[in-house]
Amino acid sequence: MGTKGGAGVIVYFCANGISSEMGLPSGYLEIARAEDLAELAAGMFWRERQGEAPSLMTLIHLQDVDGKDLGIFEVRRDMRPIFTATALPAA
Repeated sequence: MGTKGGAGVIVYFCANGISSEMGLPSGYLEIARAEDLAELAAGMFWRERQGEAPSLMTLIHLQDVDGKDLGIFEVRRDMRPIFTATALPAA
């Protein structure tokens, strides 16, 4: 497990069989559940593939989280409204 500048950790995971990693503040690991990390990993995986439609289910294997294998998780896509703000010119 690597660290980032002493203030964070790198989480190594596989999403649908594709290896990846994400940096997180080390304090986050103290409060996050494994399911939270799996959801973050799935979100990151699909944000990096903007040309692809996210599948209904993504398999996430949290391979190395602070030196521990946290197992495999099924992360389901749950459609929620997304709000996007655009600044309007002053009148």
